[in-house]
This record gives sequence, C-alpha cells and structure tokens, in this order.
Amino acid sequence: MKKNLSIVLTSAMALSMFSSVAFGKTSSDFADLSQLDASTKAKFDAMISTGIFDGMTATTFGLKSPMNRAQFAKVAAMILDLPINTSLRVSSYTDVSIYDQANGYALPYIEALKTAGITNGFSDGAYNPAGQVTKEELATFLVRILGKEAEAGNKTLTDGSVSNWAKGYVALALNLKLLPETIGAFEGQMPATRELLVTGAYEAKQQYIPGKIALVSAQAVGASKVKVWFNQTVDKTKASLTLSKGTLNVPVTVTWSDDGKWATLLTSSPISEGDYTTAITGLDGSTVSRNEVYFRAQAEQVTEINFINPEETIANSTAATIRVKALNQYGETASLGTSGYTAIVAGSAPADFKKDEWGNLVIIANIKEANSSQMKDYIPVTVYVNNSKLSTSRSFKVGNAPVLSFIEPNKITYSNMKNRLIDVGDKASISLNLFDQYGNPIFKKQFDQNEVTSKSLTPVVSPENPNLEIVKAGTSLGTTDLFDENGNARFEVRLTAKPLNESTHKITIYNEAAHATVSVDVY
Repeated sequence: MKKNLSIVLTSAMALSMFSSVAFGKTSSDFADLSQLDASTKAKFDAMISTGIFDGMTATTFGLKSPMNRAQFAKVAAMILDLPINTSLRVSSYTDVSIYDQANGYALPYIEALKTAGITNGFSDGAYNPAGQVTKEELATFLVRILGKEAEAGNKTLTDGSVSNWAKGYVALALNLKLLPETIGAFEGQMPATRELLVTGAYEAKQQYIPGKIALVSAQAVGASKVKVWFNQTVDKTKASLTLSKGTLNVPVTVTWSDDGKWATLLTSSPISEGDYTTAITGLDGSTVSRNEVYFRAQAEQVTEINFINPEETIANSTAATIRVKALNQYGETASLGTSGYTAIVAGSAPADFKKDEWGNLVIIANIKEANSSQMKDYIPVTVYVNNSKLSTSRSFKVGNAPVLSFIEPNKITYSNMKNRLIDVGDKASISLNLFDQYGNPIFKKQFDQNEVTSKSLTPVVSPENPNLEIVKAGTSLGTTDLFDENGNARFEVRLTAKPLNESTHKITIYNEAAHATVSVDVY
C-alpha cells in the first residue's frame, strides 16, 4: 500500500494551515467532540476552522470513523497548499468521478496530488477513493512532514503488526509523540481514525521548522526520466541534483522548471528496477530541512502494442512495410529492441525486422513471395512481446504495386557543419521520407527491384544559380544519387563557385504524383 499511495509529504507546510481563524466551524459545533478536554479541542479547532477537516454531518465530526483515501487527498492537498483546480470535471483515474455522491468532491484534490507527484494511484489506473488509510501510512505521512525520513531509516521496531517498510516510520512517530503510545501491538495495518490524523498533524506542526527548502518527492515519470519536486523556489544557479541507486551514482542531465520548484533528471539509459535516492547539494545547509528523497522505480515494461499503418492495405512488394508502435507504462515509445519481440507474417519470419528513427517497430515483408492476388487476398501479421502475454494481430489486404505518392523533407545537413553553403565544394544533403499510395514508407530495395512506379524524381532550383548544382552521376537523378550507402533517401546540392552575394534558394523535388520544397542558404 505504501508504494501505491506514494505519500511523499515533507516540511513543505504552510503554517497558516494550522492557525486559528475567526470564521467557520469549531469543535463546539460537533456533538461527538463535546467530551474532549480543552487541550485536544484546541487541536481540533486549528484543523476545523481552516477548512482542512469537515464534519461527517452538520453536527457529527466522526471522531472514531476511519479516513478514506478521498478524505486524505483533500487534507494532504490543503496542508501542502497545492493549487486546486475546482473546475475539473474529469479525472485521470478510472474510478474517480464527480458523480460519485460519497467521494466526488475529492476529484480536484486527487488530481492536485497526482500533478505534484505525491500519488500515482494503483497499477490498474484506479485511485480507490473509498479505500482506507492505515495507521502505518499515517505515521509515514507525519514523519515526512518533518523531513525526517533519513532518521526513520535508522530506526527499528520489533512489532510484527507493522509492515517491514513502515517500521522505521512508526518507531520514529511514536518517539516524537506524533502518535500516542499503544498498549500491545500498534496494529499498523488497521484503519487510521480521523481523530488520529487531526491530533497527529497538530503535533507535527509543533515540531515543524518553517521557511526551509525541502525536497517534497521524486518519481520516475519516464523510462529514463525522474521528476523532483520542492516545497519552494530553489536557486538554480547554486543547486545541484544527483541520482543514485544504492552506492552507485547514476549520471543525469538536469532541467529546471522556470519557477525553480521542480526539475527533471534525464538518464542516458532506461532506469532499472530498484530503490533510488535523489539529493540536492550546493545550498547553505542551514536553509535546507530535507536534502534527499527516496523512491522506487519499475523497470521499463511494454504495456501496449498496436499497428500504426495509416491503412489496412499494403503494397504488393518484396519490401512492403508494416509499422508497429509499442508503448511503455509511461505512455512513451518503448525502448525495447527488436530482439524483445517476435514478428510473424503469413506464418513465417519477415524479410527484415528493425526500428525506425522514431523508435517504431518496422516489419519488412515480402508480399510477392506469397503469390497473393492484388486487392483480394489478405496477409495475417502478428507481433508478440517476448516473455509476455502481450501481442497484436491484424490481417492486411494485398494492394497494388507501390506508387511514390508523397515526399516529405526531413532535415538538411551541411558538409561544412555550418547552416549555409560558403566555400566551393560545400554540400547540403536533404534527407527525404518517401511514401507509397497507402501511406507506408518506400525503401531502396523497392527501387532496386523496379517495383515503384512514378519513381522519376526531378529537383529544380529557384531562383536559378549556375554555381549551385544537384549532385548526380548522370543527366538525371538515379537510384544511386537518391540513396546513401545506408539506404536512406536523400539528394545533395553542391556549391561550384564562390558566391558574390548572400542568397536563399528554394529546391523543389517532384515527380508525377508528389513534390517537396526546402530552402538552402548560400553566402
């Protein structure tokens, strides 16, 4: 449960949340609080009058009632002074709805916690708003308010009623008098009552030292990305962030938010499963109440796999293209290589199986080999994720021979490493994406096999410049001119004489069915 709640709350508490105000309800408005002693009533007044807590009814507080996750979301969001978007009507969780009469009120608070990285819900996309918060989770919450997680890590507890992960937190919460001592077992997995949360939060406030910078939370938000939150703006010119797994330092590239309240850490390779520590250094230690946080990361997993061909028809070709996108648990294109998948086309392995520059899986299938009838027969294709039950299947209709129907310029690379042509012999290479009539990529092999119709490509330079020539072996742009040694489509222009003036030229490459235009600068 600890990992699902991800209750990473620190000393980032606004004191105003606990101070009394002159308006609103007090403990005297609730019948079940009438027997409390004066000291305890003062604690309740501090929480009730600010609106952090409501009664169960107009006259009943629900002193001994368990707190559910919806109620907890509101309390946590208000204590942390998170921005609340009360206009939200739809939740990112499958089981949170404004139409839920019991817990719908908590939708904006739940979303605020998620935005701040404080909760992820459960792996199935649910939040379980009616679920109860346990006593050991409450102990964790209170300890982290004070930024004492590291201290909790050094504590031990022999109480078998407390989960192993929570023993340090419970031991420290009891030592600090955040929770009352119990006779016998603590019963950490029993529901926490509203009374415990009110008095515990109040006691934590008494020990809270305001005004200091604290790491609030950290979590993996991508296969190679960690997001870190702070309770207030951090001086980005002084602060440094590190990521480690045990004793192993993990090199990261840090990008700060404009307001200095959060940062992203990008690793050079996917994060492996395990426990991580994020730490901040470079600041005056007296201004920091919590300089590190801990989180657990999952190894990247493929959670979704789909065909992304624009149509369900593929060209009748020796190198027909079928594209598949695999997504990980973060909604990113999965980094898993082709060795982690198995592709089957009409019962056999494809002619080639690779990844494109966007990370999509690309199946190259010899459709002609099947002797299928054009526009009549279908070819079954299945892709499996190895060591998983995940797969996707589709039957593609066999179309006509590929026709070069769309040309997309990709990028321009200058041989002089500048952004323009300057000296005699300088070249500009314009990479191209070529597509057939079904929206699928065309490759060099299809040109080599003379399968592609409308393949004659003509580049035109405008305005004309006698010192700017298209690089080609003969009088026309041939296949060897159109593809590099790796089979990537491109054409080149070369400067043959020193230019007298600065100029920009539009170069259009076209055939009977398609064209594309790029600009090349000369100086």
